[in-house]
Formats: sequence, structure tokens, C-alpha cells
Amino acid sequence: MTSHAVGAGRAAPKAQPRATATASKVGVAAAVLALLLAAMDATVMGTVLPDVLSDVGGGAHGGYAWLVSGFMLAQVAGTPLAGWIADRLDDRMLAVGATVAFLAASAAAGFAGSFGVLVAARVLHGLAAGAIVVSSYVIVGRLYGPERRAAAQGLLSMVWGIAAVLGPVVGAAITSAWGWRWVFFLNVPLCVLVLFAVAVALPGRTSRPSESGDPSRGFPATEFALVTGGAVLLLIGLQGSSLGLGVIGSTVAVVVGLAVLALLRRSGGALVPRQVFGRTPSAGAALATIGACVVMYATVTVLPVRLAEHGASTAKVAVVVGVSAVGWVLGSAVTGGMVARHGYRAPMAVGSLALLASTVCSATGVLPWLAGAAAGLGTGAVTAATLALLQDQAPAAQLGVATSAATMLRNIGSAVGVNGIAALTAALVGSSHSENGAFWALTVLVTLTVLAPALTAPRQRTTAH
Repeated sequence: MTSHAVGAGRAAPKAQPRATATASKVGVAAAVLALLLAAMDATVMGTVLPDVLSDVGGGAHGGYAWLVSGFMLAQVAGTPLAGWIADRLDDRMLAVGATVAFLAASAAAGFAGSFGVLVAARVLHGLAAGAIVVSSYVIVGRLYGPERRAAAQGLLSMVWGIAAVLGPVVGAAITSAWGWRWVFFLNVPLCVLVLFAVAVALPGRTSRPSESGDPSRGFPATEFALVTGGAVLLLIGLQGSSLGLGVIGSTVAVVVGLAVLALLRRSGGALVPRQVFGRTPSAGAALATIGACVVMYATVTVLPVRLAEHGASTAKVAVVVGVSAVGWVLGSAVTGGMVARHGYRAPMAVGSLALLASTVCSATGVLPWLAGAAAGLGTGAVTAATLALLQDQAPAAQLGVATSAATMLRNIGSAVGVNGIAALTAALVGSSHSENGAFWALTVLVTLTVLAPALTAPRQRTTAH
């Protein structure tokens, strides 16, 4: 299988030749709505948490952390499984199954009469959300061929920035008006709308199962255990402070998690594309995805805390978070067209420079609003470009696992940004660099993990299918 430049020589075949233009638009609209629900569900808990704890309990001994951690860890487990399923079953089956599971989890959360039931519902939410994210990107990736995929995927990437703003705001408004349970109840009719759109708009896959996956191979249980076990251990270690593990327990979890993930280099391939572990553009894209998300989530969590400690008003803190989300939307929207016209290197390099500007502003304390805006712009540009690269370089039969790998990398990056940088900041308390040391460390991180891969990324866009 050889790669060829997109748009050069002959046009790439359409992924779904029987899909009409109207059906494609409806299919994309369904994917956007489903992704918005999943993304908002990941951010809304922080807003409704005080009301939840006063209603169903769970605040003792830090147990409330599992309402957030349970969702995130389950999403990590659901993502590679969904990618594997997407490459072997009809896209509608994955989309319908994930949406039905999300609907059931929403109903269960709304009716939860105890803290334990709510945690179980959030775990199911996480599994369904991981599948919805993969399903949404795969649907768009197959409805549009490689020539139009980057621009269409940019629309989905915008959703993350929108959800970052709408999630807390909508959650607070609904909770204030009707109570926290309606935050979940309102998901039910929206899920029904997604199901209807998927049923009537998405075409059946034109290839036989043997063309989209090797039917002789069963489910890669060993690789699934390595992917989910390593990622879950890593995320547990990074959230060790909120889970009560202590420094030693957190460190052990992180080290063991990284060691388990390293084993994928030999046994991977069915759930994580092998090219992610070699000296390939895909490996650079994977590294850049993690680095960009580290900066983004550190900026919208650690920087606001520091500003508040220095007497910044709530409005000023809200501006930093708000402009970062807007920046993410704009960066994603612009990058889709840039990738189609100029390849991967240009948007990745521009995004890297924006991230560097953000970390320098955060480290020096100058123009915090610019730090937020630059973090959003840089993350939107980098993640949209790296997703296109990972999908383009994966064989057609592995579009699903390539997409799930990108999603898992974003989750890891967000966890490192939220928890790792917070831990580093706490470790530097009392030193002469306690105010800015963590963000100077981020500057070095961006240079090594985002800028370096960007400068070596292919100039011309190519595809392996």
C-alpha cells in the first residue's frame, strides 16, 4: 500500500459514493450534535457537583472525585473498543449503540437515588461518550473523502471549544431553573433526535466486512488490556491527589502505566496503529497532540487558580477561560482549510508558535487573556492538523482505530495538563520560581513535543488510502 498526495494525479475515491449531499449534511449534523452532547457531559459535572452532593451525598472522604474520574477512565476504555468496532461493523451500528447507551446513562443519572447509582451512570456515560467521539469522527471521515475530510473534521474539532463554554454555563442555568437532574434528562430527547438522523441519513457501508477488517482475527484482548490498563493507570496516577493515593502511589501508577503502554510497540496494531510507535509523521502527530492538550488544560485550570490567588476578579478569570474556548473554535475552523491547501506543517507550526506565546505569557504574568486565547488557537490548530495526519496515514481499514488513538491521546494530554502541572506547581511552592516555574516547564515541553514534530511534519498532504 503506497501513499499518494491528496489531489495529485487522480482524485481519491469517495468513502461513501451512495450518500447524497443532503444525507451527508444531515449525517454531519447528527455527528456534531452527538459529539456536543458527549463533550458537554464531560465538563458539566463541575458546575452541578455541589447540588448533586447535597442531594445524593458522596462528599465524604473525597468520594465525589469518582463522578469525574469514573467518567474519564471509562471513556479511556470505551475509545479503543469503539475504534475496533468502527472498522468492522456498519457505522450506523456503532453510532446507534453508543447513542442508546448515552441515552440510558442520562436517564439513569437523572433518576439516581443514591451516590453509587450516579457513579455507575457516569461510568456508562464515559463508555458511551468515548464511543460517540470515535463514531462522530469516523462518520465524517467516511462521508467525505480525503480531499474534503480535513475541512469537515475541523467542524467537529470546533465542538470541543464550544462545549468548554456551553457546558458550565448551560449546566448552571438548567440547575438553577429546574434542578441538576434536568441536566441529564434533557439529553434524552436530543439523543432521540440523533438516532433519527443517523437512521435516515447515513448510508450503509459499501464495502464488505472482509474489506474493512480481517475477519479471521478475533478481538485483540491482550492489546485492549494494555491500552486500557496503561492509560487508566496513567490517569489514576495523574489524579492521585484527588483520589487519595499520595505522592508514592501516584508516582508508581504513572510509571507502571507508561511501562504498560510501552509494550504496545511490540503487540500493537489492531487498536493503535503501529506507525504511531515508529519514526513516522504519525508518531510526531501523536506527540504533538499530547503536548498541545497539556498546555490547553493547564492554562484553563492552573492559570485561573493562580490569578484568583493574586486577587483577580471572577470576571477576569472567566475572560481567560472564555477566550481560550473561542480560540480553540477559531483555530479548528481555520485549520481545516489550511490542511487542505498547505498540508500539515504550516498549521502545526503556527499552532506551536501560538502555544509558545501562551506559555510565555503565563510564565511572566503578562496579558493573561492573551495566554488563554493563544492556548486555544494553538490547540485548535495542532489537534485538527494532527487528527487529519493520523487519519490520512492510517490504512482505510484502520480509520476507526486511528481516530480512537487520537482521542485517547487528547485524554492523556488533558489529564497531564490538569493534574501534572498542578502537582508541579505545588511542588515548587516555597521556591524562588514557584510563581512561574510550571509554565516555563510548559514552554520547554511545547518546544520538544509540539514545535519539533511540527517542523518535521510533511509539507504536502498525503494519504495511505
